[in-house]
Amino acid sequence: LLWREFFYTAATNNPCFDKMESNPICVQIPWDRNPEALAKWAEGRTGFPWIDAIMTQLRQEGWIHHLARHAVACFLTRGDLWIS
Repeated sequence: LLWREFFYTAATNNPCFDKMESNPICVQIPWDRNPEALAKWAEGRTGFPWIDAIMTQLRQEGWIHHLARHAVACFLTRGDLWIS
């Protein structure tokens, strides 16, 4: 109920609340489509030891901790690579 009211209030004050374009609150992210960087990420060859170790563990064991999953997902999308 709290989140419903929060978003209702936010939408009331911003006519473009449900859109990325023309929304002054949203940052327009320069997403990239870089197959080479995506392949390096998937293979654990990014040059960032923590990310590479997690991706290596995922390939070898088929499982990673949920916090590690958040780390590699953030690195791929919002952290460093900005891949859509």
